[in-house]
Amino acid sequence: MPYVVFSQRKVDWVNAKDLLYKNNISLKQSFLKEKIAINNVNIARGNFYPNLTFNANNQHTMGLVFDPVSGKLITGNQWSNYATGNLGTTVVLFQGGQKLLTLDLEKANWDIAEIETEKLLQELELQLLTVFTQTLINHDLWQAAKSQLLLSSEQVKQEEALMDVGKRTLVDLAQAKAKFANDNLNTVTTKNAYELSMLKVKQILDINESEDLQLFLPKEFEQIPLMSSFDQNSDLYIKSIDRQLDIQHLKIKLARANYFPTLVFNGSYGTNYSSQRQNIPTGKVTNFWDQLNQNRTLYGNLSLSMSIFDGFRTRNTIYSEKLTARSLLYEKEKKIIERRQVFTQAIIEYQASQEELTAIQASYEANKVNYEAINERYKVGKSSSIDLYKAMTEYNISEYKLITGRYQLFYKMATFQIIEKK
Repeated sequence: MPYVVFSQRKVDWVNAKDLLYKNNISLKQSFLKEKIAINNVNIARGNFYPNLTFNANNQHTMGLVFDPVSGKLITGNQWSNYATGNLGTTVVLFQGGQKLLTLDLEKANWDIAEIETEKLLQELELQLLTVFTQTLINHDLWQAAKSQLLLSSEQVKQEEALMDVGKRTLVDLAQAKAKFANDNLNTVTTKNAYELSMLKVKQILDINESEDLQLFLPKEFEQIPLMSSFDQNSDLYIKSIDRQLDIQHLKIKLARANYFPTLVFNGSYGTNYSSQRQNIPTGKVTNFWDQLNQNRTLYGNLSLSMSIFDGFRTRNTIYSEKLTARSLLYEKEKKIIERRQVFTQAIIEYQASQEELTAIQASYEANKVNYEAINERYKVGKSSSIDLYKAMTEYNISEYKLITGRYQLFYKMATFQIIEKK
């Protein structure tokens, strides 16, 4: 995790990714979607269990009423009451395999939710990598611009002193002042670019904009090996389409299940009590506990239902799901080509950045030697100020290219790692 030095937080690429995982709201939302998918799987599993219900009823009536327990019509000015209670269950014994297919469907949706989280993480890492690397580039360009501005300022002072003693002309001083003005503009521009890119880093990491960050790279980043070939079976985008195809096949099977009959078992066990039920020999009201024992009922039945004609809705649904599956196959072919191109491009760009950095380093060393040589000649009056500032400009440009090239090598390497990551 990032560590704090006084009020400044030093953050390398690994720390930045940790902050991204911890703070990004979109990622938190995606993790919640995974939990919802898991819960849907549990709901689908619960459909395999039978339903069990309990019902109870107690009624007190004054006057005319039919008592369903004793089977009597109660009249007159008297109170009567009865109570019932039962346990019921319903079990779907067969429904064309719909419950099992629904469970498989929810499991596939769970897999897709996990893959979507990984895809989102990959996209966020690429976004972060872009602004992270650009911030590093802008910071070093700003530091280089400040160093060059200081050198140009000293050069102006030196030219003014030499012109006072007649060793430099007004043209030489104007060249120095023009170089100072350009360097000052470059310093302001790079400073603003650095602050803007740093703001973007803080925004994507969702941290306080007033917090002081210092970004840096690990020294060993160039030693990470380059992988070789594209594996479509491990690519997140291809895996996502594969799971979508699985879902479509399950939907086709679910639609076909409507052709099968549905077999349901229903059962119930209960008892009742009535204040009007009498013992025939004695003419007395049967007591509560005896009635609960004598009035027990138990039943079970099987119910079979089957659709004979549904207006061709099932057939049309199956056809529609097949068309969607066929469309996904075309989408998979397109995505395989696209992802292979992205993978190949990442390799080529990484290798190109290595070669370019080697060439830039050689150019930088050559321009540095050239600038130092012309500067010495300029001091003894053998080179003009135009030659000096031309050599200085070429040296500055090569320095800026070297800064950019070093970070571009890291950027291309990290981009390939994110794309290739399984």
